[in-house]
Amino acid sequence: MPLFEKSVQVFSETDISVGDLDYTAPGCYRNVVTRSFDVKPKRVLFVKISSDKIVDVVVANSDGSAAAHKEGITDYDIGPIITGNNKNMGILLGVYLGDKAKVNVEIRMEKK
Repeated sequence: MPLFEKSVQVFSETDISVGDLDYTAPGCYRNVVTRSFDVKPKRVLFVKISSDKIVDVVVANSDGSAAAHKEGITDYDIGPIITGNNKNMGILLGVYLGDKAKVNVEIRMEKK
């Protein structure tokens, strides 16, 4: 990582499967998937979501509150999202029960 790089990738995952049949989950579907990622305080995040079906997305602070959310998207950029004093944040991906989606997520962090 270069010393003066402006944007840093903090999370990237492709083909996240949301809505899988899972008999151990309530309702027998894994319709909400969570991932956590580390951030630096007082930075801004940019989240790129692409999905083959409609999903709901929440970017969460370390205390569980929502930093940003968007419903019913297939291809969308969310940001800037201020990290505040967080050192760790999370992303939640959700679909309605019975639906299924493959989601690609890329999260980048920049200085304010």
